[in-house]
Amino acid sequence: MIDFGIIVTCCESDYLFAKGCCASIRYFLGDIPICLLIDGNFSASDAQNTYGVRILNRSQITNPFLRKHSFGWGITKMVAFWESPWKHFLMLDADTIVWGNILKYANFHEADIIIDRPNKCYTDASISKYFFEISKIEQHFPDFNWQAHRSDYYCTGAFFGKRDIFSISEYRNILEFIEENPEVFKYGEMGFLNFMIFRAADEGRIRLGQEEMQFLVPNFEQEHVRKRFTIEKDRGPILSGEEATIVHWCGVEKPTVSNSKIYSEPMSFFRRKFLRDSAGVTGGKAEVLLQIEDWQRLIRVYQRKIRRRLAIVDRIREN
Repeated sequence: MIDFGIIVTCCESDYLFAKGCCASIRYFLGDIPICLLIDGNFSASDAQNTYGVRILNRSQITNPFLRKHSFGWGITKMVAFWESPWKHFLMLDADTIVWGNILKYANFHEADIIIDRPNKCYTDASISKYFFEISKIEQHFPDFNWQAHRSDYYCTGAFFGKRDIFSISEYRNILEFIEENPEVFKYGEMGFLNFMIFRAADEGRIRLGQEEMQFLVPNFEQEHVRKRFTIEKDRGPILSGEEATIVHWCGVEKPTVSNSKIYSEPMSFFRRKFLRDSAGVTGGKAEVLLQIEDWQRLIRVYQRKIRRRLAIVDRIREN
């Protein structure tokens, strides 16, 4: 595929998963170009040295508005729509892995953006919980036919995209609207990106494609996930026919090696692969290193929560 690469977005606390994601890309897709879109200043040299991964962080962004306003939870991935290293890209959250030849869905001849087809008709309550407050959308964007897409809204952790299908001014207007109306769109970019995509498709500004290409782990019982994504000790991932999907551990529970609340083995398998490929580490030493990464992540997550709470306290005191 010409002028195409895979972008994995991450911050320091989920870099451990991003490395597993990169390992899964190499396992199933070979030497396809990879870029880490990073929120933060931490080093990703091990991914660079191991898989030739490109790094794109705030300091490398050329557009002043994006550099200043489009980094942080829920907005970092939006940078790719204007500053992706490639015209066409697959965007992945860090807590995902590739499972099979996912590139078979990259039909850019007929679509500018290809998103997951959830095959789920959302209720009003679900739309208001996961995407946007319906009454506010009707108030502020009366021309948007939100009901027409009840079965289309999707988790934005994985999608194929094309550079410059949206204008910077449209994105700037969305962010300004969110700043003035923080209660309207939900879950980071998930609500407003769904809105941007379907509004643009309805207006004929973009060509939209949909494929069943994302498996959301929290939506299924653990035993079902285990049977669907089997890892055998000597053979590795066991695929059924030409199966191809993106496994996404969205939600609160993340695929650390010791988390018994979810089935984490596919991610753990590829995290082990990264250690083997990057440092030749296997066996018991690899398991210890994975546990250390998990503990470091937990500490960073709690530190971030504490900083957020302190910031809230400071704002209350100022008012």
